[in-house]
Amino acid sequence: MKSITTILALLFASCVSVPRDAGLGEVKEAVASRTDGTINWIADQDAMLQDELTADEAVAIAVANNPRLQATLAELGIARADLIEASTISNPLLELELRLPGEPRRPYELRLAQSLVELIQLPRRRAIGRAAFDAAQLRVSSSVLRFAAEVRASYIDLLATTQHVAQSRAIMEAAKAAAEVAIKQHAAGNITDLDLENEQALYEQAKLDLALAERELLVAREALLRNMGLRDASIEWRVPDRFPDLPATELEPSQLEQLAAQQRLDLAIARREVEIAQQRVPISRIASLGEMEVDVHFEREPSGESTVGPGVVVPIPIFNSGRAARTRAEAEYLRARHLLEALTAESSSQLRTAQANLAEARARVEYYRDVILPRRRRIVELTKLEHNAMLVGVFQLLQARQNEAEAQSDYIDAQREYWSARTNLDRALQGIEP
Repeated sequence: MKSITTILALLFASCVSVPRDAGLGEVKEAVASRTDGTINWIADQDAMLQDELTADEAVAIAVANNPRLQATLAELGIARADLIEASTISNPLLELELRLPGEPRRPYELRLAQSLVELIQLPRRRAIGRAAFDAAQLRVSSSVLRFAAEVRASYIDLLATTQHVAQSRAIMEAAKAAAEVAIKQHAAGNITDLDLENEQALYEQAKLDLALAERELLVAREALLRNMGLRDASIEWRVPDRFPDLPATELEPSQLEQLAAQQRLDLAIARREVEIAQQRVPISRIASLGEMEVDVHFEREPSGESTVGPGVVVPIPIFNSGRAARTRAEAEYLRARHLLEALTAESSSQLRTAQANLAEARARVEYYRDVILPRRRRIVELTKLEHNAMLVGVFQLLQARQNEAEAQSDYIDAQREYWSARTNLDRALQGIEP
């Protein structure tokens, strides 16, 4: 009676609560806590596509539509099944033997057996299964955040290439105007053949640059379209014609380190892996007894007499002492500990690098905005005054405008690098490889 009570207690202790949504709610909470709730899991796609598309809206549409992300979320169901399996013992075995002949009654034997090791280890297996399930949730959360970062990177590229097309078109128009003026002046004998060829060559190069920019725009638009999972390419949608303004301030290093300690998913996953490996070590120590069974035996003799009683089947560890299983479990635990130590050491360096890149990119954007572009505009205005006073020719004025357009193009690249660096900083804070 006492043994039955013990078995029932083990069975009830092994009961596990498995989320019906396979942990999707926990994944959404983990993602929201690391993105300030900017990811909208239920996106009003039609309303978002009517106006200028923002980065957050692009991510929301992608999360709702992208089939690859949906396939990643489906892994939660697999993890849920693994947790159920880890918390379930194998079915008992019923063995029936009939013996012929038998007089005056036919003899038979019944045996009901159950693995004793499974019953004893079930609470520990359940704990391992729960830790593995939590790790799977963290990995899916990491995949969602990685995907969101990829969508944002695609969005940044599209913003940049959209503006580059406008700048390339402005440069091409200026080169075209210069080429037309050169043709007229050459016909009047005011410039040499070499000057004419130079202006024509600049115009032809500007046309090639515009064609290249338009191709890059097409590629960037298709990349974002794929990430958003929009199958109908005829849907009209547009992005702003400029980058958002820089945020007023950036986070301090101490604030970033605190956020990284709270948010890094790779460290959380590594800790779970250490926990799983550590709990597998004691299980491996009795691997050679994995076939131990406890049974109830009932037998009827030919004379009609019957006997009943408990039994146990114990393997004799002569050939397999479980050494291989123990060695493997201990090595996996050691590897998991070293990986956690490596990630912990590398995370600080990754964060400092991402922060330095962001600071340099911000300084470059501010320098273009506050120094380079105002000076280029001033040069154009002064050149225009001298041209009106007939102190410089039209080519100098057109060249000044081309230089201004090229500086504007460099400013676009600087902004793209800043927002890309900001996305990479978010990756470092969340423990996601770029």
